Amino acid sequence: MVYRVAGILNKNNEQVQAGFIQFEVTGKTWAYELRAKRDYTLNDEWKQQLSNASALPADAYLQLHAAYGKLLGNYALQFITQEELQYQVQLIASPGLHVFQNNAYALGDGAAVAAITGINTVSDYKTMDAALGGTNQTIAFEHLLPVITANEFDLICTAFFAVLRWREENNMMRTQTGALRNSIGGAVWIGQEW
Repeated sequence: MVYRVAGILNKNNEQVQAGFIQFEVTGKTWAYELRAKRDYTLNDEWKQQLSNASALPADAYLQLHAAYGKLLGNYALQFITQEELQYQVQLIASPGLHVFQNNAYALGDGAAVAAITGINTVSDYKTMDAALGGTNQTIAFEHLLPVITANEFDLICTAFFAVLRWREENNMMRTQTGALRNSIGGAVWIGQEW
């Protein structure tokens, strides 16, 4: 089975990285290929808004969450167009930007990404693990994937997490996070009409 994923993630409060990764699974053996990657620099207004996000009142934070999701959706569309990936991307992985200490909740509404792109999107990666008492640390998939270089690690793991969510397989492991049990983390937002 082949899965083609566009990952869109924050490298920090200043940059968004987009990548196109193809995963192939045969039996229990996974392979991947990073086919395209681009970095986008946020403008000064967005940098300022993101750096102050954790201090916002709830209503302003939710407005920023929606607006930032739209921005991520537009970056995803820009990337897909620039790399000529129309009709190739099956799924978007969008974990958002963690602005709070606990890392459970991320800024960047996945529903907005799906609505703008028309592509199914996985977001809200760590909320289920948090509900189960997990530490919300980054999950490593070295036991499933071939060697990942440090340069590719975040993008590949982000996209792979979304594929496992799409397949409804456990992607949050209690042995790594300390949660009560393994779980299927991430919300799926359907981008097309049914």
